[in-house]
Amino acid sequence: MPQAWEDLSRAVSFRSVADGSEPEDCERMVEWTVEAFSAVGVRDVRAHETADGSKTVTGRIPGPPGAPTVLLYFHHDVQPAPDEGWESPPWELTERNGRWYGRGAADCKGSLAAHLTALRALGDDPPVTIKIVGEGSEEQGTGGLEKF
Repeated sequence: MPQAWEDLSRAVSFRSVADGSEPEDCERMVEWTVEAFSAVGVRDVRAHETADGSKTVTGRIPGPPGAPTVLLYFHHDVQPAPDEGWESPPWELTERNGRWYGRGAADCKGSLAAHLTALRALGDDPPVTIKIVGEGSEEQGTGGLEKF
């Protein structure tokens, strides 16, 4: 499988539900996110506790002097939803008819996987400075990130 599938499959597997019902999986999602971005060359990747108890992940890749900065945003939390009604297990990435399905695959763990793919493609010397911000409370109204 391509690396994007592996990234998204792993991200979808975490029950990082915004309502706080799965705190261990929320923490594992944050830890995996820090490791994944560190592995693709993002520096100073850290998780920061925010005022609402969620965690925001930040990091950077320095570009050439004077280069513009590009911000890559994502969130790693999902809305609570029952497991019933899915055609496949919600916490397992599944391909059907050329499309990928899983809880959070489009909103917003898909963008996390896309950012990792893009950073791998850019390599070690991007033409811009890159900063990442990944929040854990977007599905609760972004209060943690706003105060952070």
